[in-house]
Amino acid sequence: MRNFLAVTAVTVFTTATLTAALWADTVDGLSVSQPMLRATAPGAPVAGGYLVITNPTEADDLLVAATIDLDTVGRVELHEMTMADGVMMMSEVEGGIPVPAGETVVLQPGGLHLMLMGLTGPLEAGATHEVTLTFEQAGEMSVTAPVATLGDIRAAFEGMGGMDAGHGHGDHGHGHGHKHEHSGHGKHEGH
Repeated sequence: MRNFLAVTAVTVFTTATLTAALWADTVDGLSVSQPMLRATAPGAPVAGGYLVITNPTEADDLLVAATIDLDTVGRVELHEMTMADGVMMMSEVEGGIPVPAGETVVLQPGGLHLMLMGLTGPLEAGATHEVTLTFEQAGEMSVTAPVATLGDIRAAFEGMGGMDAGHGHGDHGHGHGHKHEHSGHGKHEGH
């Protein structure tokens, strides 16, 4: 019975946390919804951050930077994953992530994402952290992002067209380089 109550309590907490993340924050017409951070194991040097940006305005914008209110994160970079000749490549997005007028941009596993670098402590599932996004036109927007498991993040972004091939930040040590390669079979190359 105690195990059932513990599982029920965790399920209710996770559901409430993830549901809260679905509400959108808005600045100058741009809205950001579903902010989430990937839970990590102790010692993981990186983690991923994910969210949805909707631009219903008639003006293009650009996500140029992100920061987090956590002393155990060295820096946040804007990253993308692409597939080239069967090899998953990750690199920093130079110049920012375009947010075209009238479109929605999804930062999710396997595609565009925030990369939390230089972790000195784990991100624990169930915690929440403030992430500040800086847009070229709209300025700064702060969102509260729950830390969730990869399974919960995948479920939240299911059907949004990412290239998630089973790889998630925090599963392995990337180091601090700007290009990382992953084969589609779980074997890590280029480290």
